[in-house]
Amino acid sequence: MAHRPQPPKCVNIAIVRIHRPTINLTERLEVIIHDLCARIPEFAHINPRRLLVCVARTRSTRAAGAFAKIIPMRFPDGSPMRTVRDQLFSLPQIPTVDGDVLYLIYVYLPRFFQQPFERRLLTLVHELYHIAPAFDGTIRLFGTRAHGASREQFNDRLLPLIQYYLDTKPAEELLAILRDDLSTLSRQATLVGRTLSVPKAIKLK
Repeated sequence: MAHRPQPPKCVNIAIVRIHRPTINLTERLEVIIHDLCARIPEFAHINPRRLLVCVARTRSTRAAGAFAKIIPMRFPDGSPMRTVRDQLFSLPQIPTVDGDVLYLIYVYLPRFFQQPFERRLLTLVHELYHIAPAFDGTIRLFGTRAHGASREQFNDRLLPLIQYYLDTKPAEELLAILRDDLSTLSRQATLVGRTLSVPKAIKLK
């Protein structure tokens, strides 16, 4: 009698799905901003819960250019509306449980994360220092200019604030996002972040 091979056995195979962690870039940057405002006395007037961080892609991948930009959500007089040549204009409002958002900070990708740690921290402090002392949705001015005599002098006045902050020993894990580049972060996790079109004044009828 011919030998018949045994039929193959069915084996239960457990399918293991590997779930990649998620890093929310804008949330992580907002946590750092909360910490900056809590530790640096010059930022005591800022309520970070009325500020949103957004990410935006740059057209060029070169490291040169703007790293971030702050957008005030009020007109220069602090009002959400203004009249120009008998036309009434209004800025869009973004409500939160703490009140309307007064400032948006856009971080440009990948340019922001192509900078060294010190430059990234300086960029965040730079944008926060633009916030008016009244925290009314307007920009701090030096005379009629946002940066005063020059951007270099503006940044020079921020260096002691940064050193003061680092001397308070903020948690290293808090600042870790400012040390890794996007390629390293993307290997570790799926990167997400808040995006929002830059608000524009709306003409009211």
